[in-house]
Amino acid sequence: MATIKVIKSSSVKSIKAQFKKEFDCSIRIYNGAKIAEDTKKISDLSKIDNAGGTLELGPKSRVENVERYFQETFGITVQISNSTDTKLAENTMTLNQAGKA
Repeated sequence: MATIKVIKSSSVKSIKAQFKKEFDCSIRIYNGAKIAEDTKKISDLSKIDNAGGTLELGPKSRVENVERYFQETFGITVQISNSTDTKLAENTMTLNQAGKA
């Protein structure tokens, strides 16, 4: 089981790096309708007053559950994509499958 640490002071760049390292997939983090800059912090993007926490994910975690977690916990839209960030993953895929898509 991998641990992805997501707190309000986490940067977009650090979260992206964690997903790449642990699951070989990409995560797109949005600031409204646009993709957020790597230098932005979760606190800059969050619409919800939540301290965050650690997110326990495994290679079999479903894409839709990860995306829902970010939406419900921080009010941030995210999309999981393949390892080269060229194709969005299906919601029913696992993170492991998303990296290979």
